Amino acid sequence: MYHFIIIGAGVGGCTLFKELNEKYPNKKILLLEMGDRRIRYNSTGSEVQILYITALGGSGLGAVGNAMRIDLRDIGIRDREIYEEIERELNVRVVPDSHINERSRYLFRYRFKRTPKFIDFNRCSSCGMCARKLCPYKWTPLRFLNMSNPYSKVIPNFYVSSIVKERDIFKVEGYQLLTGRKVTFQGEKVIVCGGGINSPRVLSSILDNEHLGKNLFVDIFLTVGGVLKNCNLDRSVPMALYKRYDRFLLSPHYSLHLYRAIKEEKRDVSSGDIYGIMVKIGDEGKGFVEGNKVYKGVTERDKRILSKGIKKASHILEDMGIDRIYRTVLRGSHPGGTCAMGKVVDKNFETEVEDLYVCDASVFPESPGLPPILGIVAMGKKLGGIL
Repeated sequence: MYHFIIIGAGVGGCTLFKELNEKYPNKKILLLEMGDRRIRYNSTGSEVQILYITALGGSGLGAVGNAMRIDLRDIGIRDREIYEEIERELNVRVVPDSHINERSRYLFRYRFKRTPKFIDFNRCSSCGMCARKLCPYKWTPLRFLNMSNPYSKVIPNFYVSSIVKERDIFKVEGYQLLTGRKVTFQGEKVIVCGGGINSPRVLSSILDNEHLGKNLFVDIFLTVGGVLKNCNLDRSVPMALYKRYDRFLLSPHYSLHLYRAIKEEKRDVSSGDIYGIMVKIGDEGKGFVEGNKVYKGVTERDKRILSKGIKKASHILEDMGIDRIYRTVLRGSHPGGTCAMGKVVDKNFETEVEDLYVCDASVFPESPGLPPILGIVAMGKKLGGIL
């Protein structure tokens, strides 16, 4: 019997694991995760290609280190001190001059800001591989799993098929992905941290809530760019600068998809000749997750904002000397909203089933339009204080 069972070892799950271990060193805490320490990208959706990672550490493993504060007043977090605490813990720093791409310095003319990141710039080599490989110089949620509590346990490669509550005890049922062996764990409290796609899937076995799985947003983005000889953006810190406009964000971004598209027409182009700017919007929560089906379309409002962002980015790129502008397909990288606070969970992250909680991006009522990692860590700390 466990005191706490956490389902999902993404940013929220790892934060809770750490907070609960520190708060209750003598209680039994179980963390279940479908992945392991390998980065495995999942792609789903139709109109918008939705990307997320299955792994210990979740999508935090493939994050490029962005540490932006998001407004959490809608979920009851108003204390600025919690962000200050997190920034100290994750050693957040803005990107220094030494790690800003030479061509990207042009963006200062447009009042771009240095991006705060949880990267050790004294050791970072600017390899540009933040999203594709593990790096010891970038914080990841894996660091929160380094607990010495003998009562706690982390089980990777475990698929949760259902949650059942009998009287005051939860039964979390599933099986080991490597062996197929079925296992049932019992616990007093369960916290689901599977993310915007998988949390509603797990909860559908126990909740009968009309809002569950609805309101899906994915922070729609694309990259526009072209040929800028020897710019070497591919070997630079990703998204080192950024600028927020009305409902969209621009940031320098090397895209392998953009390179491949340009390479088809210009055979003599190398990856170091490609310069791109990411256009990211806070999209409307008009998608849904129903079992294995995931749908996220692009609303008319989304199209208008994307058009403004593409126009602004294209103008900047033309000023930099790029004569032809290409762009990638629409993708989404921060799925959330499917267990929205006020609809699926209350202000304490609890569902209609007592002692069953949710703590991940799925509880956001709407897209924050910014990288959410610091916000999710803040939520984990708040729920850790409640439990």
